[in-house]
Amino acid sequence: MVKNLISILLVLAAVFCTMPVRGDSTPESYEIPVKRLDKKNQIRSLCDVQAYYNGMLSAVYTTAVSDLGEIDVRVTNISTGESWEDTFDSSIISQHILHISGTSGFYEVTYTTSCGNLYEGSFVIY
Repeated sequence: MVKNLISILLVLAAVFCTMPVRGDSTPESYEIPVKRLDKKNQIRSLCDVQAYYNGMLSAVYTTAVSDLGEIDVRVTNISTGESWEDTFDSSIISQHILHISGTSGFYEVTYTTSCGNLYEGSFVIY
């Protein structure tokens, strides 16, 4: 009886240890490719904004590589219509965290600076 109980516990432990945390295959953290658009919505090669998605915290991390002044951040789940917005001043802090739902879908992130520069990126949560 003790052997059966140990066997059952080992099987249950193996099942729970191999299950994905969120029931998906999305990596815990990955870079979001961000591109700067100029006034004519053409992609420019240099980008002063870096972004990462952290799946464990369901958050978008933003780093302003240079002082861009105030930056408006907007993350939209195109699949569901959910949207999150915030503003931070890159002259005071260079990193910003915006928590989102983490719901599966295709996401778009946009950054608009006080000077009118626009940065865009997209990512998928499975």
